[in-house]
Amino acid sequence: MPGKRRLLLIDSSDSARTILFKEISNRAPELDIIACGTGKEAMTAVKRFEFEIITTGISLPDTDGYQLIELIRQTPKNKDTAIFVVSGDTDTRVTGAGMDDTDAVTAYFDKAEGHKSLVNFILNFLGTYNELPVNVLYVDKSATSTAITTGILDRNDIRYTHFRDAVATIEFLKQDLEENPGSSFDLMITDLTLDSSMNGFELIQAVRNDLQLDYLTLPILLMTIEPGEDERTDFTAIFGAGTNDFITKPVDEDDLLSRLQTLVNIKRQSEALNT
Repeated sequence: MPGKRRLLLIDSSDSARTILFKEISNRAPELDIIACGTGKEAMTAVKRFEFEIITTGISLPDTDGYQLIELIRQTPKNKDTAIFVVSGDTDTRVTGAGMDDTDAVTAYFDKAEGHKSLVNFILNFLGTYNELPVNVLYVDKSATSTAITTGILDRNDIRYTHFRDAVATIEFLKQDLEENPGSSFDLMITDLTLDSSMNGFELIQAVRNDLQLDYLTLPILLMTIEPGEDERTDFTAIFGAGTNDFITKPVDEDDLLSRLQTLVNIKRQSEALNT
């Protein structure tokens, strides 16, 4: 999202808004936080600003929380914003399958879990405030490419396990899954060109289909060469194989780190929503 990252807190309780505002500000000082106590105040904010997350209670002084969400979904700036309902009462409209896009709730949070858990939930979903991936599975047979990539990982204190061929990688992942359901790795980086028995596409397909590790559980970044002037990037093959993203070689350090951060954010957001 371009520009300043923003969070909107909607809660009728002055004390609850103050506690959340202070806690999030201390842990994420770069985040612009707006706190509102009424639906009218909230609508003024959502018409003016684009938010990454909006949290709201169900009972507000001047409106029902779900009516407010429906109005928010009709605003151009926040029709797709993640909206969390924070309440002590489960409501069928939160988890019901019959919701349409105008009143869709991204997630429900039980306020009985406390404000610290809510803050962790919000920051995990945002992802930016997580460390870079701490455990990367890296597959590459090229000595030159491996030296460049592992150098970047080492300089940025990113832990990794390196394999040169796909078959050994799959066997290792099988063992890892027996010990760590869902995989202990934050993401996988693989080169397209591996060995004669299995290339990068086939490795990714095996991870997705045979090991049943989906896009959210184990994000995958594919490394490939820049296409020649008379060639085109085969996007159908890249994403059809099950790749989350791809990067061309020679790898730029800032570009690689940015893509790794994006992929780990995907994983963290999924974990936050399913915890």
